[in-house]
Amino acid sequence: MAFLPFGSSPYQQYISEVPYSIVAVLKKQGYNSIAMHPYYANGWMRETIYPLMGFDKTIFLEDFPQKNLVREYVSDQEMFEEIIKVHQQQDENTPLFLFGVTMQNHGGYTYEGPNFEKTIAIEGYSQNYPEAEQYLSLIHETDKAVEYLIEYFETVERDVVIVFYGDHMPKVEAAFYEELNGGAFDTLDEQMQKQMIPFFIWTNYDIEEKSVPCSSINYLSTYVLEAAGIPLPPYQQFLKETESRIPAINAYGYYSLEKQGFAELKEASGAEREAIQAYEILQYNSMFDKENRSAHFFGN
Repeated sequence: MAFLPFGSSPYQQYISEVPYSIVAVLKKQGYNSIAMHPYYANGWMRETIYPLMGFDKTIFLEDFPQKNLVREYVSDQEMFEEIIKVHQQQDENTPLFLFGVTMQNHGGYTYEGPNFEKTIAIEGYSQNYPEAEQYLSLIHETDKAVEYLIEYFETVERDVVIVFYGDHMPKVEAAFYEELNGGAFDTLDEQMQKQMIPFFIWTNYDIEEKSVPCSSINYLSTYVLEAAGIPLPPYQQFLKETESRIPAINAYGYYSLEKQGFAELKEASGAEREAIQAYEILQYNSMFDKENRSAHFFGN
């Protein structure tokens, strides 16, 4: 997003033909690719975009039994049960890539009604934060569902990689965030801290355990492919090299190794500026320069 108009929506604005993505990479490896989202198919144009991205099958709300709701959404527990069913139905000789977008914890967090119990209370703060409490109670349910998912895949014979990450911060009370932070998010470092999302990669086989102190979601595909033992294609090799110079980058700025802190893109100089410019050029070539798209990086 660093090189796209702020607030733009690439899903809806910039995808009109098959884009280069991890879907394409894994299809080359013989993977069956499935996209799963327990909500309406027309949201974010998913019913149009997922097939364009190369997914062989899409699973939306109408395909779920909807027997286990939290608030008004399909629970993570039910979604993970469906993931397990898909895995069990998969041909054992065909590898599977499943991209799942959960719905249970979607905002807003002012729900009052059945299928929800507040289990987390925030104490010791200057005021009550019911939205944050509702969100944290939902996350607590997710914790249990993730435990169920991992305990199942610990028992299967096939190699399994689970990648779990959040796609954006929850929109709860602004005052809650400021009280956590000890004040307004005035500096770029504080703004970046607010944008940070956790992720983990788990496998049912031995891989090197490590912690990633600073990264951004655009680099996640390289971690996934490496965990799966799949050789990095040229574009992911480029991303890995870029990450060694620019450990994190987003619409707000980047992490500067030279300055040992976050900086705005316009402040980049020297080797960091060159790395950022090369990244911007290559992304433009992939997304917009379709007549001259690099066959080396994005070829079939």
